[in-house]
Amino acid sequence: MDVTSHSFDMPAVPGLRRDPNPAFYASRRPQSATISRPSTAGPVTLRPLQSTWATTSGEMGRSIPRPSTAGASRPKWESTAAPPLCFFGFFSEPVAQGGGNDTKMGTRIRPVKISFYPTDSSITIDEPKTKNSGLPQGRFMRRMKCTIADEGEPTGKRAFNASDFSVGADVLVNSRSFTITDADPATRRHFREELGQALPPGMAIPDDGYKALRASRGIPKKKKEGVSKPKGEYFNKDPLVLCFKCAYQDDKLYGERRDYLLYYYVLNDTIEIKEVAAQGRHNFPNLLRRQKLPKDSFYVPNGIGGAMTEDNNHSEYDWITWRDMICGRSLNIYGRKVLLVSCDNQSVAWFAKQGIVQKPLKLSVEETEGAAGPKVPAYNGYGSEDDLYAMGASLEPKIIDRKLEDFARFMRAKGKVLRFLARLVDAAGQDADREFVINYFLATDQVSVYEPPIRNSGIVGGLFLGKGRYKKFIRANGIDGEVETPVGGGRGGRGGALSRWIKPTDFYLNALVTFEMPSTGSKLFTLEVTGYDDYTKKIMMSDKDEFPQSATELDVARLSEKFTATKLPIRAIFHECDKFGSRLLNADAFKQCVRDIEKEADEAGTVKIYDLPDSELDQLLTDFGTFSEEEGCQVVHYDDLVDLMVLAAPRTAREYERDRQGTFAFSVEERMLKVIRTHFETAGTSKLRQSFRANDEEGSGYINQEAYKTVLRKHKFHLIMTERAADALRMQYDTNADGTLNYNAMCDAIHPGDFDKYVDAYIGPKKYGETPTIGGSKNPLASTVKTAGEGLTTEEYLKNMNDDNFTFSGDMQRQLTRAFNSFSSCFARHNRKKQMRKHMTAFDIYHTGTVTRAQFLSTIDDVTAEFFIDFDKRDRDLIIDYFFSNDEVKISADKLLAAICSRDPKKAKTLREESMRKHIDVDKQFMVVDEQRSRDFGGTLNLFSGPVAEYTTAANQH
Repeated sequence: MDVTSHSFDMPAVPGLRRDPNPAFYASRRPQSATISRPSTAGPVTLRPLQSTWATTSGEMGRSIPRPSTAGASRPKWESTAAPPLCFFGFFSEPVAQGGGNDTKMGTRIRPVKISFYPTDSSITIDEPKTKNSGLPQGRFMRRMKCTIADEGEPTGKRAFNASDFSVGADVLVNSRSFTITDADPATRRHFREELGQALPPGMAIPDDGYKALRASRGIPKKKKEGVSKPKGEYFNKDPLVLCFKCAYQDDKLYGERRDYLLYYYVLNDTIEIKEVAAQGRHNFPNLLRRQKLPKDSFYVPNGIGGAMTEDNNHSEYDWITWRDMICGRSLNIYGRKVLLVSCDNQSVAWFAKQGIVQKPLKLSVEETEGAAGPKVPAYNGYGSEDDLYAMGASLEPKIIDRKLEDFARFMRAKGKVLRFLARLVDAAGQDADREFVINYFLATDQVSVYEPPIRNSGIVGGLFLGKGRYKKFIRANGIDGEVETPVGGGRGGRGGALSRWIKPTDFYLNALVTFEMPSTGSKLFTLEVTGYDDYTKKIMMSDKDEFPQSATELDVARLSEKFTATKLPIRAIFHECDKFGSRLLNADAFKQCVRDIEKEADEAGTVKIYDLPDSELDQLLTDFGTFSEEEGCQVVHYDDLVDLMVLAAPRTAREYERDRQGTFAFSVEERMLKVIRTHFETAGTSKLRQSFRANDEEGSGYINQEAYKTVLRKHKFHLIMTERAADALRMQYDTNADGTLNYNAMCDAIHPGDFDKYVDAYIGPKKYGETPTIGGSKNPLASTVKTAGEGLTTEEYLKNMNDDNFTFSGDMQRQLTRAFNSFSSCFARHNRKKQMRKHMTAFDIYHTGTVTRAQFLSTIDDVTAEFFIDFDKRDRDLIIDYFFSNDEVKISADKLLAAICSRDPKKAKTLREESMRKHIDVDKQFMVVDEQRSRDFGGTLNLFSGPVAEYTTAANQH
């Protein structure tokens, strides 16, 4: 086949390449195909590569045939290779049997397969693999050429040939003798046809007994009848692991609470208890390693450690099983009473299949909120509050989101300084002419006050207030944040009850700003803003990042601050103006109501905030009003205004401090308020009531369950409550008992618009010396706001459990036994008992050998303090009350110690009865002695009557 083409016409076909010298390659390697050889001036010849491919596809889609190269690239041994001759045989190997003095040599027979290749006279030897033989079997000798002794050769050696192998012959390969026992059929046929000789019949490989020995050891032993153990319930039980949350309270002195996780393995009724890691103490992973747990045992029985099975059967113990694992009950873990608080959902479902309903303990609200964080002290004025709380929460403070936001704001507002012109308020004399420049640094929220110098005024100008962060002093009506009334956020409770950090929106025209020192809570001075420069006006009008509030929102914030400080019940006042209870007011009634509230706040004089101008009040009408077709005029939803005022109201220092520390047990309504307040700080609006109103098509004030849950999801309340809690909240405000929700009543509870109750609830102590209550068990507004139900705390459950366990449900016999055991453990030692006798002897001045109640109590306390003994006072009081019915009873000291240390309640009872018989009551003794009087009068004058006369008569008869 001729293949000719021009270089530019031939595509780049894989497998073909240009041949610059075709004559050279033609002389070196012959081709099976005929290639035309044109002149060198003609087209270039293409030579195919040496490949076994038949064809190769080109880029043009055509197939180019390949010249055959079979045999040209194959190795010589492949073309001339012949199948090997296979022989079977064995070789013997000496083996030492036995051990010590009984060692003797034996022989082991190892079978092999010998392959002889006639083409190059090479040999391979393979040994069949035997399972678990312990020998490195397989390829015994790789393929190689070996020699055999031959005297006829000059060297005395020659290569193997086929005639050297025969059945029954011994072949010496590499100094090892192999005996050939058989050959495969192909080898026998080769000997018969090619060599003209037949191989002898095959022979058996000798048996060394090792194969039979291994076979005997591999046979499993037969089980004796009647000895096999039953499988029990191991294969019938569920491999599930039940998980319980547990709690333990040490009722000893300085005892602490521990939380545990209990794992119950249903498979073999074993229990494992792990401790929940907590801050402030070492982490001990296990309270009880996995084992069976006996009931009411104070000592660990021998041989029950680890994951027990039925092999370690202790039938004398009554083990704890899953039937004993009920939430609300307690388990005795070798003397520790552990309370089962709750279990996981998987365990609840498993118990339900067994017919047991698990009801976790109903905990109080503060525990359902999660574990409280570490308590940090109140702000002391040094540094920033964020740094204080970050360092109080962890030894390694982390960067909080607030810090990241502040950094972004710092970079955005870097270099921006607002300047306001101000003057002193209520200044007299030459101070009235003093002017100040307030510099507000947007990047850091810091303020400095500069006083321009005035020539010949006698007042030195310059820096009037150093650069720093300051608070705006806001006092509550009738309460000043001084030493006598520590309600502020400064050191010692000084400062305004509603003081907050100064914001740039506080400096509007004619605004009155009272500065407060954050560290001390001291009120500095009050400035009135009289003007600002053009740069400040431009920033306040155009920078929406720093001033996102609208004019209406700023007006509402000012009204809220004024009404909160005055402690006015805003919602109640609006309700009084709403004579028809429609929660709507027309424009004139709304204006008049707002003016009346402002007048009452101005008369109180708590906060100096000017009244709203008429133009801004009209803007409030526009934002919160709507046109009513029924009345034919504009009406105002005043509830929306009150809700917005609640969100914009300043928070008290105590509320802010408690909220930052997480020490409140918030109700469901208050948690919703926290979420709404977060949205208000970012968006500046509150539309919860409006969302409910939009779903109330009839305008009745009630919505169904579906609309209720839709509104909750819209405002992200599903993130803070479960569906069960949402249903419980709806049922509280189902005033018609028809499954609907009175959303106005619920919104009123979420937004407490009566600021008098709000401020009084969160204000803190109002008297000097009164300790501020931070993190109480109840929320201050719990009495004014409905809750979804509260239960006991875990500490209260544990206290009740420990009290019931300590008293043994009123069993006096068991109480005495425990008290005697505790007393003996503490005082039965020789030196301690000797010291007790010494103390009691010191009280016995008449050497009667007895002791009274007060003397025995003093002896116990003195010895306890002297030897640092941890003796439970409850056991001490029980022993004293049992033996001494009153202060006059005297008991032998030696007999008393012997009775208690013997730990025998019967012996103690005998001693108690004996002491009661010997004791003579003073009053009764007087009556017996007074019997002589009746004898002196000859029995004619009876001075006693009633029960006393009966006692005297009985004494005479005795």
